[in-house]
Amino acid sequence: MDIKNEIFNISNQISDFINSWLEDKKDFECRTFYGETYTLALMRMLGVLKPEIKEKIINSYEKIDKLDSQFHWEFNNYALLQYYSFSGDKDILKYIYPLKFKHTPCTNWTLLRSVARLIAKQDEELALREARDKINKFQLSSGMILDEKNVKSFQYHCFSMAMIAEIYEATDKEEFKKSFLLGVSFIRNFILSTGDTIYIGRGQRQSFGYGALIYILAMAYKYTRDASILGDLSRVVEFLKIHQNSDGSFPLVLNGNQQKIPTTVDIKDPDYAGWYPYNNYFDYLPFMGFFIAKANIVLNELDVAQPIFNTPKNYSDNNYIKKVTNKYEAVISRVGGYWTNDMPIPYIVSKDKSITPCYGGEQFQKSLYSLKGIPLPYSKLLNKSARWKGLSFLKNQTLWVISPLGIVRRKFSFLDDYIRIETSTFSLLKFVNLYLFKADSTRLDGRNNLVLHDVEVTCTGLKEVDKYEYSPDGKLILLEDESKMSIIEFKFY
Repeated sequence: MDIKNEIFNISNQISDFINSWLEDKKDFECRTFYGETYTLALMRMLGVLKPEIKEKIINSYEKIDKLDSQFHWEFNNYALLQYYSFSGDKDILKYIYPLKFKHTPCTNWTLLRSVARLIAKQDEELALREARDKINKFQLSSGMILDEKNVKSFQYHCFSMAMIAEIYEATDKEEFKKSFLLGVSFIRNFILSTGDTIYIGRGQRQSFGYGALIYILAMAYKYTRDASILGDLSRVVEFLKIHQNSDGSFPLVLNGNQQKIPTTVDIKDPDYAGWYPYNNYFDYLPFMGFFIAKANIVLNELDVAQPIFNTPKNYSDNNYIKKVTNKYEAVISRVGGYWTNDMPIPYIVSKDKSITPCYGGEQFQKSLYSLKGIPLPYSKLLNKSARWKGLSFLKNQTLWVISPLGIVRRKFSFLDDYIRIETSTFSLLKFVNLYLFKADSTRLDGRNNLVLHDVEVTCTGLKEVDKYEYSPDGKLILLEDESKMSIIEFKFY
């Protein structure tokens, strides 16, 4: 694979699609928060910005209500500053200065705010102080950076790393380079052989995270010249190409479900599983294209070696366990905090297919998702999951969940062609064990076992529930096992 050429083609194809969309329209005709400014920066970076398209974009941006408390100042400032750095177009300065911010306090917004200040050369000491404070408080020893105290998101980790790289570029301070490389090292552990990466945390499966991931891998190669980074980058690019539409565009959620481009999304609509209320199609697509185009610029300035494709390796820390054999890759994530943090049944990839789903979704508004969509013991009497007000930890390939409702012990055994999961619940309450599988890849055989692609799943007492749950992987079949000790096994052929 010519990785530079592949990345260049993806960014150009995204730009071409956006250009054709705008050709016979006065604007995107969809809600946007920052799509105009990233489109402007993307097309200018690629050298394909037509005067008539620029006029449409500027006119559309001018009409957005800047007095709205939800206006995304940080994202728009950054994109406009990037556009100006490529174009020198002084007419754009009136949309940038004086710098204003929304001041959203989470990690990725704070780091983005710092980058905007550094590029604009305003309040630079404040920018550095806020960036350092976030890194010191929220970057774990593993390298992962939390977006908030209870938010372990691979997507926002990647974007935060992109911003830390840009802080290093603006300041040449080694502390930021060290933080960045540690963060890239962390996420590389979760790039599966298929290139699948953004499967844990808020923003699972979304194009936004993959654009940031490609950029940070390119930057990490720039700093290290480690050719195995190019191997990981190639895997991610191949994963993206599988999900690319024939017109060059990408879905917002890369789950294989094709949706029409919505004016605004209805998050209770199953067709939009994995979307959040703040998601806009024409924010995420140009954002993704922009960062992929930036990655191309980075690599074009380097002598790029032949990619080295390292075999994925086992990994563990306080939050995650990853096991790799020649039959499968499996990832466990400790439960707690936002629902999307949880992977209490491993996320399994075998023979280039994801066998099990990721879990969770929008939990703060009426949506498709519920705690029955997370495979943990559940009390029907109290209508509560065993994770309720609980603490959890991983030790010796065992997940422990301790809550006011009782204690859950889930032991994992990983063999070359076999995974065994044994769940015991210690409580005065009656619990059922919940298991969830993707509806489009699941069938029960005559013995009431499951067959998922080429994987056979057996359980002590599976019972299908006449109700679907949802995740960013779409519709999920809900299965229950009322056994006090529930054993589920995956056999790989």
